[in-house]
Amino acid sequence: MDKKEILEEILPFFNSLSVKESQELISKSILIKYEEGKIVHNKNSTCTGLLITISGQFRTFISAPSGREITLFRLLDRDVCILSASCAFQNITYDINLESEKESLAIIIDSSIIKDLSKSNAKVLEFLLNITQNKLSEVMYVLEQAVFFSLDSRISNFLIEESNLTNSSTLYLTHESIANHIGSSREVVSKILKKFERDDIIEISRGKLKILNIEKLNNLSNS
Repeated sequence: MDKKEILEEILPFFNSLSVKESQELISKSILIKYEEGKIVHNKNSTCTGLLITISGQFRTFISAPSGREITLFRLLDRDVCILSASCAFQNITYDINLESEKESLAIIIDSSIIKDLSKSNAKVLEFLLNITQNKLSEVMYVLEQAVFFSLDSRISNFLIEESNLTNSSTLYLTHESIANHIGSSREVVSKILKKFERDDIIEISRGKLKILNIEKLNNLSNS
């Protein structure tokens, strides 16, 4: 796999770099394969660097001391994660976790070169600001859901998103994994899923569930 071709395709500022800058960017980028469930970055990590998803899927989430988690956003093919490189920028820190949800391939760009290029090239800085703005919008959406929407609505919305993501009505999810995504407890999630099952909205079996009535689920997600 040619790193130059990938970087040129995904980074809009690549062609504005000098030959020396582009060569340094390539040399300070590495291809890494991650197994499913691998923690790529957490609050105790050294500066991981800018991550670009080549294939697979990553989950960015925060966790509480109690162990409860909430997903902030996913990274799919060609998505870029700046939060894993935030330690390169002065006075910016994020205690986030980054996990591979599937077997994934990514390019990691050393934070130091991103920091240097952002100081000398306005297009690099513009790119970083745009990514930050987009991810902030996703995080604000998650916070809005957590604060203003009922758990019934949030679970419904999550199931719909998962169905769209996998293009399937059968979802291979445990109650615990759903709880970790939405920032709730497994017990509460199980109780609500059982209620959905009684209402013939979903069908639950071990390690998976099937959406039976997407219309009812949509109505709940908007309530």
